[in-house]
Amino acid sequence: MPPRLRRPARPDRRPRPARGTGVAVPTTVGGVFRLVLAGNRRWLLLTVGAGGFMVHQVAEALVPVLIGVVVDRAIVPRDGMALGLWLGVLAAVFVVLTMAWRIGMRSTVRAFSFAAHDLRRLTVARVLDPLGMARQRAAGETLTIASSDTNRVAGISWLVTGQLGALAAIGTTAVSLLLVSVPLGIAVLVATPVMLLVMHRLSVPLEARSETEQETAARAGGLATDLVTGLRVLKGLGAEEAAADRYRRASRDSLAAALRAVRSRAAYQAVSTVLSVVFLAAVAFFAGRMALAGQITVGELVAVVGLAQFVQEPMSRTGFLGVELAQKRASARRLLLLLGEPTVHSPVDGAASAAHAGTRDGGAATVTIAGVFGGSVVPRFTARAGQVVGVVVPDGGDAARLVDVLGCRAPAAPGAVVVNGTDLAALDPSAGRALVFAARHDASLFSTSVRENLAPDGPLDDRAIDASGTGEVLGHLAEGLDTPLVGRGQHLSGGQRQRLVLGRALHRPEPVLVLHDPTTAVDTVTEARIAAALRGFPERALVLVTSSPTLLAVCDEVVTAVAVVATPAGTDRELVAS
Repeated sequence: MPPRLRRPARPDRRPRPARGTGVAVPTTVGGVFRLVLAGNRRWLLLTVGAGGFMVHQVAEALVPVLIGVVVDRAIVPRDGMALGLWLGVLAAVFVVLTMAWRIGMRSTVRAFSFAAHDLRRLTVARVLDPLGMARQRAAGETLTIASSDTNRVAGISWLVTGQLGALAAIGTTAVSLLLVSVPLGIAVLVATPVMLLVMHRLSVPLEARSETEQETAARAGGLATDLVTGLRVLKGLGAEEAAADRYRRASRDSLAAALRAVRSRAAYQAVSTVLSVVFLAAVAFFAGRMALAGQITVGELVAVVGLAQFVQEPMSRTGFLGVELAQKRASARRLLLLLGEPTVHSPVDGAASAAHAGTRDGGAATVTIAGVFGGSVVPRFTARAGQVVGVVVPDGGDAARLVDVLGCRAPAAPGAVVVNGTDLAALDPSAGRALVFAARHDASLFSTSVRENLAPDGPLDDRAIDASGTGEVLGHLAEGLDTPLVGRGQHLSGGQRQRLVLGRALHRPEPVLVLHDPTTAVDTVTEARIAAALRGFPERALVLVTSSPTLLAVCDEVVTAVAVVATPAGTDRELVAS
């Protein structure tokens, strides 16, 4: 029999540990909760917090008991000394419960804040991972996960400490009632787990509705962010009404999901409250009958009624545990989907890659490109330091694909891009980006000053300012380089923003610079001036992916990609050769 052919091993797409955070990436909902509760020794803070809340609840439960003691031992016998003594004890209990609450609150706030910070660090590290993300989420959706979802998941800290305090209150109440009357104490101990089981059953549909609510809200938020970002383009296309209708539908879906979740939550809370009130009213009723029969004293009746009123809140909180946990599980699953998103690039040996990144700071670089990018074949060409090479890719999507491959935002096929004799596909994306900077055509500005947008890591370069036409833009800004770009430069014209983006790209230190249609929003005179000035950077290799005749006219070499009509079998090199 012929030998069985083995399929090539698939690259590992599992999520990598977050770089630079020192925090392990969880893979399950339980792992997320363990990170929140025990990561970075937060269990110490939570232990102190839970202890503080438990002492506070025990002390609060003792208040009605002490009031009953005051009635029986001081007020009924009219003993002034006993009254002063027991009032002093009551005051001491209030001091203890106040201090315990402060300690519990302070420790739990710190644990919650640190946990939320760790979750946000993991989220940001995943979004900024050089290996990229297979599925790009809308900015609004990512922001929702990094803010509201991380805060909700970190709220498990409050849930744990609060529930331990509630259990301490219920336990103290049950013991106190047992000391007054064994039947009353047994009733509380039996009814509490029964009520918790009922409330848990009722919380199952609420979990699904809570998750749907969060998903639709994130979708609507992401769409709103995209619409605001592309408002100028939408107006240019006359598509404002279609965009508004799309957002209106998403917003209505989000509202409907939120209303369904709120109705379920309200019904759940109403049932929980009714069960607690009915049970505790029954306890007070039977305690009153026992007092009339002389089985308990007046002070014990006061204590029983006070305990019945006090324990209603911790019992309701315990009954609401299922709802709170359902919401936090839903947020944890959304967070896990982001953290576990497969990478675009396969992990490579970072140490080996770093050895090839030594030409970033001023060294010469050579880039050779040949391969299939999308549906277009780019013939082999080489760009060296001091050269300007133009690449014409008729298909706009394939041109963007080529730029993304050169910028290590998309994986490169083996041999398609070679920098300084090293295959880009064999480099870690960080090492590849240290050699090649590929500016997208739709690159955005940042909401900082013009100076920080142009050169955030170093001094300004007069050549880059002149070549990009940034000097003309600065002449129209009141504060010049210190002008803040509010809303990522939405107050600027399309040509002004494009010149600032070009100026930022020309300030980059990478020896190979790739520009994708950098002058589509400027007039012909400005474009001609920019084209001539782009030859003033002899220390770097410049690749222009464009179809502009003005830019192509200043290139040392121009190559044209050919569309692939039918894809024959063979490697990228064989396709290029054919």
